[in-house]
Amino acid sequence: MTQNELDALLAEEIARRLPVLGSGELGEMRAALHTLKGSSAMAGHADLSLVIAQLSGRLRRGDAAAARDAARLLADALERLRSGKPTFDTRWPEPPPGLAPSEIEPSYRSEYLAAVRERIEELDGADTAAIVRAIHSIKGTAAAVGDDLTAWYCHGLEAALKAEGFDWGSLPRHASLLVSLVEDGASALETLRARGRPRSVMPASTRRPSLSAEEDTGEHTVRVQGVSLERVLERIELIRLAHDEVSGSAAVAEREVVRLRELRVALAEALRLLGPPRPWGPPAKALGTIGAVARALAQTADDLEHGGALGRKGADRLKSAAADVRREIALVRRTTLSAILSKIGAAAERLAEREGRDVRVLVSASDAPVEREVAERLVDPLMQLARNALAHGIEPPEERKARGKPPTGCLSLSGERAGDWLRIVCEDDGRGVDIESVRRSAVERGSISAEAARAASDDELLALLFVPGLTTKREADLLAGRGLGLDLALNTVRRLGGSIRLERRPGSGLRATLELPSERWTTEVLWLRAGSWELALPVSFTGRLAPASADKPPIPLLICLGEAPATRPELSLELSLRGIPTVSVGVDAVGEVEECNLRPLPALLSQSGPFSGAILRGDGSLLLALDAALLAVRAWALA
Repeated sequence: MTQNELDALLAEEIARRLPVLGSGELGEMRAALHTLKGSSAMAGHADLSLVIAQLSGRLRRGDAAAARDAARLLADALERLRSGKPTFDTRWPEPPPGLAPSEIEPSYRSEYLAAVRERIEELDGADTAAIVRAIHSIKGTAAAVGDDLTAWYCHGLEAALKAEGFDWGSLPRHASLLVSLVEDGASALETLRARGRPRSVMPASTRRPSLSAEEDTGEHTVRVQGVSLERVLERIELIRLAHDEVSGSAAVAEREVVRLRELRVALAEALRLLGPPRPWGPPAKALGTIGAVARALAQTADDLEHGGALGRKGADRLKSAAADVRREIALVRRTTLSAILSKIGAAAERLAEREGRDVRVLVSASDAPVEREVAERLVDPLMQLARNALAHGIEPPEERKARGKPPTGCLSLSGERAGDWLRIVCEDDGRGVDIESVRRSAVERGSISAEAARAASDDELLALLFVPGLTTKREADLLAGRGLGLDLALNTVRRLGGSIRLERRPGSGLRATLELPSERWTTEVLWLRAGSWELALPVSFTGRLAPASADKPPIPLLICLGEAPATRPELSLELSLRGIPTVSVGVDAVGEVEECNLRPLPALLSQSGPFSGAILRGDGSLLLALDAALLAVRAWALA
């Protein structure tokens, strides 16, 4: 169907529903706006759909002027459609008529503003992919708190960033405007309307937007920028490395003590063999010198031992102090798992209501503490998963009834903390993923050849949903359709040292499981050795360790890494993950459990194997941490 045909249908729908807006019956008016909002989105007029959604919200809240404003706006849109024109004569970033500032929950405002400012800080010196991720993250955060205005602006900015000829010199002005939209949406909206383009918002300048952490919110709290806290934590990491260096020096001193005492014993034995001074033997002076050297060696060994003990004691104090400071800072920026998911659940309900989806959102989570930095970065991937469920998964009531399902769909968010790891599950009871549509879209985009697509399993095709640009939705709107979301969601979770796993249940929806460290900076790992590899595996995913059995041999870890083992592994380590059958991998040796900092991997390295991050050791070496979910899937497939 052509755009002209879609516009004609939309014009007929508006003409049919307009008289209802003057009827005065609240239920009928809300139903009319709901229908027109959906029709506008289907016809490709996302801005009109957004404005109608806001007017519907005003009507629901009892705003007497909402119906009159809606009738006026729709009458103008109808006239333009009948004249062969678009519904609005505005073009992003000029706001469409009727777009209003959003009402943000006061309890969210301070935290929301701080999160947006932190994402803006990331734009400085970032590459294109990182800039797109940051803008998409702001869009997700805005949607989570109900800020439609900022979400609209980010949606348009995403499209502009992907277009040819984008003026990258204008990025600081876009960043400044984003901060203004969040701080004072009404003033920023009027500025956009009056001047039409962001270049008029402020004089051209290379100056970074002001990102002061000071804000008068009326709350008895102190806001500290996460960027500043991250810098403090980086200094603490240097203290930890200093601890490793001092500990290493103490170990060297201990070895030297042993060597010096061995030399003293050797000298004492030489003196015994030489015997007392005799006229025909060694002179007394020589024997005295040797004795003095032996006593000096003994004293040096004692002093070095004492110094080594003091060094080790000081190193332990450094480590303990760094850990205490890190815990105190974590307490400053800490929230709970239930608070995160409750916020996402409320945002999902608003999205469902705005899009006219009959959906019930269930939230089940403990009050387990989570570092606020992790919580803020989780908003975007979780909102993306919720949007996907609403846009692609949950069917309209009529279709659900035909499938024998309740007319009201269900979106479930659950979470738990296992050790120092979080496990969050987002699942819906919709139609699931149309695997054939994924297969067709992947071939059309060139992500996979037609032959490989035909041979690919369902799980392999599900993994393609994380490919940038791949989408099964024909039209892009504010809810979904650009094919950017899952890729950016996975990237965000991986930068936190975690993973996302998709599971398809035909006819029963889709389940997405996120697993990541609860503290961004530290996690406990078990060191493994396989061939020449030394790797870290998060302790939370380790199961039983036993000698490798010849009757039921484990899958060698080296094979999972794409290498052929020279010898049979000596140990079998069980991987423990929910949703994946139990499987064991074979390793040559197991080291100690250590608390480490998990650092993000470059994109190419993260795609080269089942890795989730990197760990910097005290000796300066950089070792890889295993992605337990990817490793388990590989081992299970090989088994």
